[in-house]
Amino acid sequence: MSENLPGFGRHHVPTASGSLRPDEPIMWLSCEARGHVTQVSVVGEVDLSNAHLLAELLENVAARTPMVAVDLSEVTFFGANGTDALVRAHQVLTGQGGRLTLCRPSSVVRRVLEITGTLGVFEVVDRPHARVTGNAPARPVVPARAGS
Repeated sequence: MSENLPGFGRHHVPTASGSLRPDEPIMWLSCEARGHVTQVSVVGEVDLSNAHLLAELLENVAARTPMVAVDLSEVTFFGANGTDALVRAHQVLTGQGGRLTLCRPSSVVRRVLEITGTLGVFEVVDRPHARVTGNAPARPVVPARAGS
């Protein structure tokens, strides 16, 4: 086997100079079931190229659990497709009598949700590793003023 072949899941992309560099993932997803609540953690960039993966994960989780908490504290880029993934998951869960809660959305995520007018749709919890339990609503979000 040639040593020039990339490993499974690893590809090489050209740079401006014409050399090749390893193509690293830009988003990581993890999922942990905690009783009747499933926590989904998102790290990195959510954009057109990968938002469908977040949407698929959230839709699959929503079909199996009544409550989903999405930790967005380590998201560094958040495009409109990420917003769409969250809105669709929210619709699926609430349609089944469940809940979707956003945990510690990064300033990038919060800004996109504010601009798109969707921040108010979601329950947002700003505490680290918040456990979403029962039917009590999460703490309401008050949009921060610029520069504060």
